[in-house]
Amino acid sequence: MYITDLTHFLDGSGAIAPIKGAARAMAQFLVDVVAHATDESDASLAAPTCFKCKKGPVTAVRAADDAVVWKCPKCEAEGRISKWQGSLWDLTVRPQSSD
Repeated sequence: MYITDLTHFLDGSGAIAPIKGAARAMAQFLVDVVAHATDESDASLAAPTCFKCKKGPVTAVRAADDAVVWKCPKCEAEGRISKWQGSLWDLTVRPQSSD
C-alpha cells in the first residue's frame, strides 16, 4: 500500500514539484486521483489509469477519515493520500465568499 502525503510532491506555490522522471509520473497520478475522488460535478472526471500496471482505471473515494483511498482492480495496487485538502486538485465544492 502506498501511503502518501500529497504536500511532499508539491512546491511552495502548490504546483507539482518534480520536473521529470518517475517522481513526476507518480505526482501526476496522485493529483489525478485526488481530482477524480473530489470532483462532485455531474460530469465528473474520468478515473486515472493505474501508474503501476497501466492496464486500467483505478477506483478512488474519500474515506471516513477524509483521506483519498484508491485501488487498481487489475494489479491490486492501492494507496491512501492525505493532506490533499485545499490543493489545486481539491475539487470539492467550497462555500462562496460573501464580499
